[in-house]
Amino acid sequence: MVMKTYGLKEGEYQALYEAQGGTCAICRRARGLKKKLAVDHDHATGYVRGLLCGPCNKILGHLRDNRELAMNVVRYLDAPPAQKHIGYRKANDE
Repeated sequence: MVMKTYGLKEGEYQALYEAQGGTCAICRRARGLKKKLAVDHDHATGYVRGLLCGPCNKILGHLRDNRELAMNVVRYLDAPPAQKHIGYRKANDE
């Protein structure tokens, strides 16, 4: 199914998996041992980009391949608005 859906030839999934060091191309943690890594593709062009774990694939899907949204995430992590407006507060661990 993966080969037909994404136009991969025999052995290309495995070659890509090995080229990525056997991990998700984004988080570099998930190895696809319980569930194979998903083949990610650009929705505008259809080109295969790499292999992703489920959570990373969902994040990328939520961003709708929009670089500006992705940069908003980076800016948010670098300068959370709460620190500027209310200072540094820790969440209560209950």
